[in-house]
Amino acid sequence: MPISRRDKKVDLTQVLKHAPKKKEHIAKVRQYVDEYRRVYLVTLQNPRTQKVSEIRKSMAKNKLLFGVNKVTTLALGKTHEDSYRPKLHLLSKYLKGQCALLFSRSSPAELREQLDAFRSSEYSRPGVIAEQTVWIASGPLPKFSHSMEPVLRQLGMPVKLVKGVVHLEREYLVCNRGNVLSPEQCRILQLAYDENLVLPKRYQVIDWSDVEC
Repeated sequence: MPISRRDKKVDLTQVLKHAPKKKEHIAKVRQYVDEYRRVYLVTLQNPRTQKVSEIRKSMAKNKLLFGVNKVTTLALGKTHEDSYRPKLHLLSKYLKGQCALLFSRSSPAELREQLDAFRSSEYSRPGVIAEQTVWIASGPLPKFSHSMEPVLRQLGMPVKLVKGVVHLEREYLVCNRGNVLSPEQCRILQLAYDENLVLPKRYQVIDWSDVEC
């Protein structure tokens, strides 16, 4: 009987393709828990690859794991029953999005002091939460050449040329604290403030310690 072209051989063992890496990651996480006895879940807002690399380098005595949140959750445990260490599973519910696990012997105060050194000013990006409310006062904007007037107007700023100088016709609200920044707002912030506008990189730290459990 001829074989149907619709028939397709399915390798039932292919679901185990990533099993070794998964087990290796789980073992690594648990090894670090036993070795360092303090685990910090650090959530970064808008992390840059360069900044994460700097943090990793400065904390060479610690271990930083970034990404693979689902597998890491399995290593920590999801419930009280399967928690690798007492109360360690409580970290799992926060293990979402842009976060990392930091295994360290440093106290929470020491760790925050180290992380504070990386609160840097950077250009804002669309989708980021504004850390402060920004207004631009009305009047002349000598920083901008006359050729920038149509660009600023296209971005929504009420500007006009007065004797070749760009003027803002009325006080202009660029962004409100707590609101999500749009591409236009980010562009205005970059043009108006260069690198002087401080929008700090925020972080949140949640800690677990075997010493306290």
